[in-house]
Amino acid sequence: MYYDTLSAHTVKITLTRKDMSEYSIKSENLRARNSESKRSLTRFLERFRTESSLFPDRSADRLFLEAFPSEDGGCVMYVSTLGVEPLPDSKEDPQTVTFMAAAESFGDISRLAACIAGKAASSVLYRVAGGWCLIAEAPRAELPLLSRLIGEFGEFSDDVTDICCTREHGTLICSDALQTLAGLI
Repeated sequence: MYYDTLSAHTVKITLTRKDMSEYSIKSENLRARNSESKRSLTRFLERFRTESSLFPDRSADRLFLEAFPSEDGGCVMYVSTLGVEPLPDSKEDPQTVTFMAAAESFGDISRLAACIAGKAASSVLYRVAGGWCLIAEAPRAELPLLSRLIGEFGEFSDDVTDICCTREHGTLICSDALQTLAGLI
C-alpha cells in the first residue's frame, strides 16, 4: 500500500492486488458500488485510521471516499475529510456496548442464549442467509467473557457495520430473544 498526502484534507491511497486481498476488498464490488463494497471500504478505513497517523481524530463514517479499480487488480482511493472539524473527544466510554453473536444452527444460538441470558440485555434475534444472529447489549466489562462464550458456539462481533448490516438485511424473528431462546432449552 502506498499513500500520498495531496492536501491537508485529502490522501491518495494505492492498493496492490495483494493489499486488496489482505483487506478483503474485491474489484468487482468496487465497480458494482453495492452494500458489500460499502462495508468492506468502511472496514478498510477503520483499519487504515488505526494503522496510520492520518486522520486520527476522524470517524470512518465522517470521511469521504472514492475508489477506482485499476487494471492490475488493485485500486486507487481518494480519502477526504471535506474540511470538516474533527469530532469531539469522547472522554467517557459508554457503560454498555452492543454486540452480535452469529451461529449457523438454531440449536447453537439457543444454547448460547441460555449461557449468556444473565449477562446481556435488550436482545433481538434475526434470521440471515446461512444462519442466525443475536444482537444484544451488555456491560463493557462483560465483553471479554461474552466473546469467549460466543466463540464456542459461533462468531462474535461488536463491529457497528456488521450489526447494522444484519439489522438492515436480516429478518427480525423476535425481541427479548435471550429469555425466549433460553426458555426453549
